[in-house]
Order: sequence, then C-alpha cells, then structure tokens
Amino acid sequence: MSKTKLGVIFGGMSTENEVSIMSAKSILENLNKEKYDVYPIYISKDGNWYKGNQSQEKITNIVEYLQNLDIIFPVLHGLYGEDGTIQGLLELLKKPYVGCRSTCL
Repeated sequence: MSKTKLGVIFGGMSTENEVSIMSAKSILENLNKEKYDVYPIYISKDGNWYKGNQSQEKITNIVEYLQNLDIIFPVLHGLYGEDGTIQGLLELLKKPYVGCRSTCL
C-alpha cells in the first residue's frame, strides 16, 4: 500500500514566520511516517517557496509541485496564512487540505 503524499507548508511572508516554523517543526516531528510521505514546503519572508527548509532547493513551479501531492497541511500564521489566501490557492487547484475553507457559507 502506498503512502499518502502530505505537503506541510510553513514560514510565510507575515511577521509570524518564525512562529509558523516552530509550529511546523512540532507537526513534522509527530506525523506518522508509516502512513505519510512528508514534503515540507517553506515559504520565505520574501515569498519564495522551497523544498524542505530555507536552505533547500527552490521550487520554481509551485502549482506543478502541489499537484503532485495528495493533501496539504498549511501551517501558516498571520497574513497570507490565516486569512484564507493559501486555502483559496489550494481550492483553485482542487487540492484537499487540512483546516477551514477560504470562505464561510
């Protein structure tokens, strides 16, 4: 049985970048590695996306990269994270994700 490919997005362009990193670290340490292939995705303060953490390879086509994952776990705080922005992107890509939708109906 294949594992679910889980993308964990953290960091971000908000002033809460460091808080997001700490939150993601806790989540990444506690995910069931037998059930999930985990793909950490770091967003720098200037909006660049990276595989792993800020010292890893830059993602040049984030849409293509996200399309190859099964589910996304956004761990972003503040602007562009808790305001529905990332959820809207994931909804446009029709990617399932952890958390609330971008709008309340």
